[in-house]
Amino acid sequence: MNKKVILLKRPKGIPQEDDFAIIEEPIKANFNDGEVLVKVKWISIDAAQRVWIAGSRSYIDPVSIGSVVKGLGVGQVIISKTPLLKRGNYVAGFLHCQEFCKINASELWKLPSYENPQLYLGVLGITGLSAFFAIEELAKPNRRDTIVISTAAGATGSIACQLAKLRGAKVIGIAGSEDKCDYLRNELKIDAAINYKTARSMNSALRELCPDGIDIYLDNVGGEILDAVLLNIKKHGKIIACGAIASYNSKKPKPIYNYPLIIALSLTVEGFIVWDYKNRFQLATRQLSRLVQEKQLIYKEHILEGIKKVPEALRLLMTGENQGKLIVKLQHSDPHL
Repeated sequence: MNKKVILLKRPKGIPQEDDFAIIEEPIKANFNDGEVLVKVKWISIDAAQRVWIAGSRSYIDPVSIGSVVKGLGVGQVIISKTPLLKRGNYVAGFLHCQEFCKINASELWKLPSYENPQLYLGVLGITGLSAFFAIEELAKPNRRDTIVISTAAGATGSIACQLAKLRGAKVIGIAGSEDKCDYLRNELKIDAAINYKTARSMNSALRELCPDGIDIYLDNVGGEILDAVLLNIKKHGKIIACGAIASYNSKKPKPIYNYPLIIALSLTVEGFIVWDYKNRFQLATRQLSRLVQEKQLIYKEHILEGIKKVPEALRLLMTGENQGKLIVKLQHSDPHL
């Protein structure tokens, strides 16, 4: 039997357990050429899932009511009808929030290494790749630049902070707790960190730390923090729009009051989806892997166990209570599958 997490209703605000249900269905036994059955081992919990379960327009179709919650995963092939993959191979892809996934092999990435395969959902996966292309291809900070990164202690933000430091930039991180700010300053060694929940004024905090202005802003939140950055960014500054988590749980997101400054300061604002770079994933993953092996990149994982933990993991991500990349590790009842 296949346990899966389905969407019962669209969440109002932060996702709650009763927005979802855990159901069991038989595993379909018939396979066409090119298809495989994957035993899902790890499920990635990502901010984009909040958009998908809301039914909002996005770069992939939203989750329908009664359907399995979409998501990336890592798993092991147990049945294969293709020469491309063998039983025992580890793969990554959109395996969704379920214990088993029947899928065409062309939609999967065969993993080059089986040691710590969950890393391909974090620092070596879409999380790390998002940071890599945002910094290395779009932001391109140098030693003269000051870059501000929101959700800096998160899975993507923390990698982006380290990549920007490796390029010699002055890095200011924004996070939502003193523990996270301490992590940014003491472990990731960035130049400064702001706790947006306790700062009396984000505008004043940014002005104090960036007296000459901000050159680049990697935006993962939107909202009031983006508004404060607009008051402190330099003329011809650059904003990389990677996420908007501040609005994901609200039906009426707060407006951007300082939008006219985008025009007045001749700013460059670029929306960014990592899938635009999928033909370069392999090369980027090799570079990230090298940095991890050389201990130039450090990472944290926040792991919950069992498919029933998926709703809780989504809530933790939306409230910012997680410490590192959120992953759900599955526990299969049948060890022979």
